[in-house]
Amino acid sequence: MSPNNTLQYLNLVLLCVCIVLYFKRSFIVFLCLYFILFFILEYLEFCQNIQIWNQKERTENCYNWFEHYFVKNYDQNHRFDYSESLFFGNYNLPIEKATLQKYEYIFHQLELQPGQKLLDCGCGIGTWIEYCSKRGISVVGLTLSEEQALIIQKKGLTVYVRDYRILYPEFLKEFDAITVLGSSEHVCLSKGLLTHAKKLCKNTHTQLYILLQKYLKPPHGKIFVTALVMNEIPYSNMDYLQGYIIERHYGGYYITEKNLLSAVTNAQFIVVSKQDFTRDYHWTSVAAPDHFGHWNIRWNEDPFDKIVYFCKGLVIDPFLFHHWLYYFMDTWMWQLGGYQKVPLTDEQIARAPAQLKYLLLAMDHHPTDLKK
Repeated sequence: MSPNNTLQYLNLVLLCVCIVLYFKRSFIVFLCLYFILFFILEYLEFCQNIQIWNQKERTENCYNWFEHYFVKNYDQNHRFDYSESLFFGNYNLPIEKATLQKYEYIFHQLELQPGQKLLDCGCGIGTWIEYCSKRGISVVGLTLSEEQALIIQKKGLTVYVRDYRILYPEFLKEFDAITVLGSSEHVCLSKGLLTHAKKLCKNTHTQLYILLQKYLKPPHGKIFVTALVMNEIPYSNMDYLQGYIIERHYGGYYITEKNLLSAVTNAQFIVVSKQDFTRDYHWTSVAAPDHFGHWNIRWNEDPFDKIVYFCKGLVIDPFLFHHWLYYFMDTWMWQLGGYQKVPLTDEQIARAPAQLKYLLLAMDHHPTDLKK
């Protein structure tokens, strides 16, 4: 049974309060004691392979936090979403057109036709599935966030609050195509980070794609994946700190490109195409100041809601501190090479801690046919 983060967090706080009251110590002692015990729990999870925190709950809290601190209606008119837009080298292109270019590109790659069925795993607030619905596709979205699901339902779209790593019998052989756009970073656990996390992550992805294949209509079902992958480069101490912050903020562990390709081929998919769009992901947050990668919170926009949600986080979310570190330390842009007002160079992409890969997968039982 998965742990409940809120319950564990409250028990930890209560334990610290009891110790401080018993020994008649100050609030400063309470804080020191809390962080020492919290560090011990983190050590057990990262280094001793013991799952302390519920990853699913961390991811849900992350996206709920986003919904309260982003600009309102940021996806209006397909302006942008929780992932990248595609510029195809034209970095003067307005963000709205770049976002539509991405949707048109994925739609074309999947060869979608009116009347077909699409499953979107990790659908955010439904910007992509709304686009597909308007083009005659029957769409179903899956998200971990109750708040995102409410937004999607108001759009008149079908959405379920479900973990897509779990098999749902009603989905078997139901879909012509599946999209996993920017959500696969949440698939893996960081448990055992210093020992076997990479191997565990590869196995987790293999099992995921075996599961998703069961949802496709044979023999021509396709999956389109956009995934941030871990770049295997030397890391500084600051890199490790930033990596820790983003993992605790989002709830997930990045797979390497090599292991991702191995996982999907082990699941009997052909890798039809593979492309790198790291530069576009980085530029999206430069071109759109309200994009989640690099934005300033508008405190004058519904400030009461923001304050209330912060207070709620103090009670229910042991990783509230990490959400705010992520924001103030510009952690998202760090992983893509750091914020700058010009597009990344090829050399910077090669050195970036994470890279964005696009994969088109087709059902088959033949050796991988990879087009660079």
